[in-house]
Amino acid sequence: MNADARQVNQRFLIVAGTSRAGSTAVFKYLASHPQICASSAKETRFFLDADYPLPSKIRYHRNELSSYLSLFDSKDCEYNDHWRFEATPDYLYSHGTPQRIREALSNVRFIFLLREPVSRLLSYYQFGRAMNEIPLSMTFDQYIQLQRDPAGAPSSERYRHPCFSALLHGRYSFYLKPFFELFGKSSLLVTFRETLRSDPLQVVQKICQFAGIEESHFDNYSFTAANRSIQVRNPSLHSAYVLLKQRLRSKLRSSPGARRVLGRLASSLNAAYRKMNWKEKEIIVMAPSTEAFILSYYEEEASRLKGMLGIEVPWAQSGACAEALVT
Repeated sequence: MNADARQVNQRFLIVAGTSRAGSTAVFKYLASHPQICASSAKETRFFLDADYPLPSKIRYHRNELSSYLSLFDSKDCEYNDHWRFEATPDYLYSHGTPQRIREALSNVRFIFLLREPVSRLLSYYQFGRAMNEIPLSMTFDQYIQLQRDPAGAPSSERYRHPCFSALLHGRYSFYLKPFFELFGKSSLLVTFRETLRSDPLQVVQKICQFAGIEESHFDNYSFTAANRSIQVRNPSLHSAYVLLKQRLRSKLRSSPGARRVLGRLASSLNAAYRKMNWKEKEIIVMAPSTEAFILSYYEEEASRLKGMLGIEVPWAQSGACAEALVT
């Protein structure tokens, strides 16, 4: 791929990690800002490794940078002082991505949303089952054992999905290191899903300060959660419904009138869908040995992050990981 000269005067703001930590909500919030030009789809996945097991229409190894820039095709992108903005959480876990972005984009800043790793692991298990990525018949103990012993996993392509690396992916410090080394601490903002949940205004204000954009846009903003973990009766139906909504949002991004019509219909459609396919959340049951292993596995991660970031993480308090297993 040859770099496109047009990228020299353009600024890029990228949510690059982690999954199941609020990136959908942050994308929604920031996309509403007049100094932000959001990508046509939340996750472009353009800079993922060629063999990273998530699909995308365009990828760095096979497309020109102009294809990537075309994803930010709106009137807002005419202004070079606006940030072109996307959110691909799996950039954090794609080994070649930091160097690839370094080569392609000369003016880029990153946002990393992290989450207490045990609660993230539980959420990914629930989310994966709802999206038909993890078999409904697979228990949580089996899910963890599969990741402890990946050599024993079936040879199906299904088991390459990132949800089957969720255990390892909770050791954020290992994956953050290349970004710190290549871009420097001043180009990275690390914040937390726990703060986003309790005080979303604080998080978006911090992002506005980081990007140098007006904070006042969010003074009277109505913050709502997005992409919550749910339990469904039919995972195949849920996966199709989510894909349909993503495609509609992408196609209608350049048509404000059509978006308003769809918005008025959305609440009724979502209510009907929830009644048809949602069910009460199931309690995740696990063996004591599984619980002990998980707590031990993440025991040092809070201190590693503190050493890297120079700040306390929200779950550093004694017992925070254990609480995630029972809440």
